[in-house]
Amino acid sequence: MHMPEDIESMLSTLEGVCRQDGSAGPGPEEVCRERVIRLYLNGEAMGSLVASPGQLRELGAGFVISEGLAESVDRVEVFGERVMVYGRSTQKPLEVTTGTSGGISSGRVVKQVGSELTMETRDIFTVMDAIVSELWERTGGAHCSVLFSGNELVAKSSDVGRHNTVDKVIGHAVLGGIDLSRCVLGCTGRQPAGMVSKAANAGIPIVVSKAATTDEGVRLARQVGLTLVCRVRQGRFCVYSHPERILGLAAQCGTGG
Repeated sequence: MHMPEDIESMLSTLEGVCRQDGSAGPGPEEVCRERVIRLYLNGEAMGSLVASPGQLRELGAGFVISEGLAESVDRVEVFGERVMVYGRSTQKPLEVTTGTSGGISSGRVVKQVGSELTMETRDIFTVMDAIVSELWERTGGAHCSVLFSGNELVAKSSDVGRHNTVDKVIGHAVLGGIDLSRCVLGCTGRQPAGMVSKAANAGIPIVVSKAATTDEGVRLARQVGLTLVCRVRQGRFCVYSHPERILGLAAQCGTGG
């Protein structure tokens, strides 16, 4: 069973004046909460993220893995808006910058994706169907990511930042001992190089997104051996790299690795 989302902790209710059906009036509206979350690895500051204040243990664990900053995570402690991650670090000093995913990034790609995982075409739409975010439905201001293992939904996260949703589902898998090389990641967000690198560093072989990619996102996916499926709509999708993992598609697609 996938990790629960504490939606109420990520919501605020504010007064606004709204117009609907030709009339206007004051009333309460739900909006996403955003907080500045400070991340530390083995006591050393990594940087700050703007994030929804939920699933912060998962956020910390996922961030250090997806950014190639740690090989493993021993434990995560949360003190308000400070997230302390302890694990086997891969580099010193830690250097993070603003990345193409919209959040801070180490810019490191440390892993080639060697998984032999495959999926059926119909499962692409199953992954997309699972991305139903209560936080987005109530606010219109959140992204969502899901993680599937063996055709089972094992993690789901909503956040104001698309990069945070990916870190949170990866972190859930890391803390729960789920083999990420056997997982499919589904996202609502765009897939530039900074997002593709997160999945690659975590060892996830297939990424499926409702949104578009970029030329650098495709270049990186092809380089590291990751299958990138984007612009998924009803009855339609495009595979930009390594179509051999999508059963029955490789002979027709013609976009090689």
